[in-house]
Parts: sequence; C-alpha cells; structure tokens
Amino acid sequence: MKVAPLEERHLDHVAAIEADDGDVRWSREQFAKELEQELLRFFVAEEEEKILGYGGYRKADTEAQITNLVIRNGSRCQGVGRRLLEFLLDCARSEACTTCTLEVRSSNAHAQSLYKKAGFEIQSTRKMMYKNPAEDGVLMQKQL
Repeated sequence: MKVAPLEERHLDHVAAIEADDGDVRWSREQFAKELEQELLRFFVAEEEEKILGYGGYRKADTEAQITNLVIRNGSRCQGVGRRLLEFLLDCARSEACTTCTLEVRSSNAHAQSLYKKAGFEIQSTRKMMYKNPAEDGVLMQKQL
C-alpha cells in the first residue's frame, strides 16, 4: 500500500467511496474544493491503482484537524486505517503541529477504537453535530 496526495484524477473514486462507506456524504465538488485549500492536506491510500481509502487534515497554526478518514468497506480491518492515520500524524508533525484533533460520530465505536489505540483521548461531546442521521460528535485530541 502507498499513500499519495489526493489529485483531481482521484475525485470520482473518493466521492464513490464516500457515498458508499463514508458518514458525512461529501460530494465530488466538496472534495474538489478541498484540493484548492492552501492549508488542507488530503491523501489517498492505494494498492495496485485501487483506492482503499482517503484522509486529510487542515493545518491551523500548530494544530492538525483531521477532517475526514474513510476506508473502503472491503478494505477495513486490514491495517489500512491505522497506516493512513499514522501517515497523517507524521505529516502533521513534520509541519510543526503539536496537537491533532478530530470529530467522530458517537455511534462509530470502530473508529473511536482506532483513534484511542493511536493515543487520542476524548475531550468532549458536541450535541447533534451530524445529520442524516442526527447524532452527537465526539471530539478527540492527541498531543504530537
């Protein structure tokens, strides 16, 4: 598996994965806008030209805010999410980020487990942060 920067040629693939396996339902246009953001870092995890997942963060001073991390359903529980998360954290460290934050649905125990194993701690709960379905968001943070 290799991790590479998100490029325009990936947009249809990541939008399809988001539609099938994501929980925020970003559109292709939203991913395209992400490519234009100066402080956003977005990557795809690929194996033999097949995109297994994607993730990114926004750099805000010394904080990296993970905006999205999704692994294709058929590629889950194979270490792809862990490796992509480690890559994002390493990138953030290389840019002098000292903390990393993220939000995850309160019902997404699998993702919360991944983040806890990576050293993230729950900071708070944000009521009704998500829509479709409406759900609380769990704010997590890790010191880098």
